[in-house]
Formats: sequence, structure tokens, C-alpha cells
Amino acid sequence: MDVISREDFIKATGTMRFPSLVTFIMKSIKIDALNQMMAEAGELKGIAFAKFVFVFLKIKINLDPEELENIPKTGAFIIVANHPYGAVESLALMELLLTYRPDTLFMGNFLLKRLPHLADHIIAVNPFEKIRHSSSVSGLKLTLCKLRSGTPVAIFPAGEVSAFDLKTLSVTDRKWHPVVGKLIAKAGVPVLPIYFHGNNGVAFSLLRYIHPSLQTAMLPAELFNKRNQTIKISIGKLQGTTSIPMAYQDPKLLQVLREKTYCLADRSFD
Repeated sequence: MDVISREDFIKATGTMRFPSLVTFIMKSIKIDALNQMMAEAGELKGIAFAKFVFVFLKIKINLDPEELENIPKTGAFIIVANHPYGAVESLALMELLLTYRPDTLFMGNFLLKRLPHLADHIIAVNPFEKIRHSSSVSGLKLTLCKLRSGTPVAIFPAGEVSAFDLKTLSVTDRKWHPVVGKLIAKAGVPVLPIYFHGNNGVAFSLLRYIHPSLQTAMLPAELFNKRNQTIKISIGKLQGTTSIPMAYQDPKLLQVLREKTYCLADRSFD
């Protein structure tokens, strides 16, 4: 079964009257390639699925092994990360965390819950802008419940892929959503910042200013553009411990955590 069927694509884009165009577009933006890869993945799930994708696309992960010691071996904590690519860093985060904390859950768009390869590890929410939706409210409640039971939870606080910022003239996350700050403050558990180096490039990032859906449509192509590349990851120090307390309240707390995350961009790789 295709992840994105021809019928789904036609319905989403309103291209029913242009069948030849549909075929061309689905091939151009790698939807056909995505469907083929997912079919080859078969029934692989979780970390096995993430590893399969990286082998399939010949993507490598580069990080400092010493930074792995920053991942708590027991107890609840929240992982916050920047979101520069859309798909590849999500899978990299899943492989990384499930390797060292197999109980980790990932807060993500409710659509991800429909993918059997990922569903077991996803806490489904609607986009943060629609947080009042019942599914998002239940997702936030489940997140707090899991944290209180000792389960780590990973979040991309921006809620969408990084884009070109006209103020800073750089590709960066949008403002991290205050809902995440409230969640972190209420949970009262330590926070681990993780930074993914690089991005999809300025051309992709500018698509948001034409129409946000264009960025979403291009995500499969951007995943396949990472073929034969290396994704660099930096893992920060755990925030909210006795040595590095978080004395700030939301929304200052979220601002500080974002700064802690982006400070990792300065780390060098051999």
C-alpha cells in the first residue's frame, strides 16, 4: 500500500483533470520513490525502520561519541531539537534515542501515527496552532503522563521545518511554540538539547513565503536529496539538573532552551 497514493495526491492538489501532470509531479518530487522505499521496508518498525532508510539512502551519522554520555540512562527527560530538514533528522533522532533509551517516545504530527513503521513510538498531536483540537489535548495529557512515569519524550518545538528568516537572513527554526514551553514547565523534568547541523538550503526555505504547503510537498524530495550525505549531530548537556538549573519560567524558559540548542552549532567536527 502506497504511503501517498495517486488518489490522495489528486485530492490534495486538485489535479484530477491533468493525469499526465500528476504522473510527472509525483515522480519529480519523489513521491513515487518514497512509496517504493516504504514498500521495500516491509514491516520494519522503529529503530529497524530508521536504520533501513539510512542504509537505503546511504546516509551516515556523525557525532562525538563522548556526547552520548549526556543521554540519561534512566528516568524521564525531554529532548528538544531544531528541525532543519523535515524527515532525515526525525529518523536520526529516533535511531539515536531508541538505541540508548528504547522507551523514548516522540511527539509528532498525527499523520505520523498512521504509518505502521513509526506508530508505536509516536504521541500524536495536531500542529501546535490547532492545539485546542481534542486529539492535541489528549496528546499533551499523554505526554505528561508518560513523563511522570519515567519515559523520555522528544519534541521539535518549532512544529515545522526551518525556513529562511528575513530578520536574521539565515535558515533557522521559526519561533518555538509557547505550548512546548508550558509543557516543559509543567513536566518539571530535565531537558536535553540536540542540534542538527545544516539545512535544506535557501531555495527550499523560501518556499514558505510562496505557500507553506510547497515546503511540505517538497519534503520527500529533500529526503532523497540527502542520499550519500552525512548528518552531523551535537548533543548538549542536560538542562535542569543541580549543576545546570533551569530557574526560568515559561516563556523565558523556552527562549533559554532554544539558545542552548543553537549554541551547539559552533561545535566542530573532524
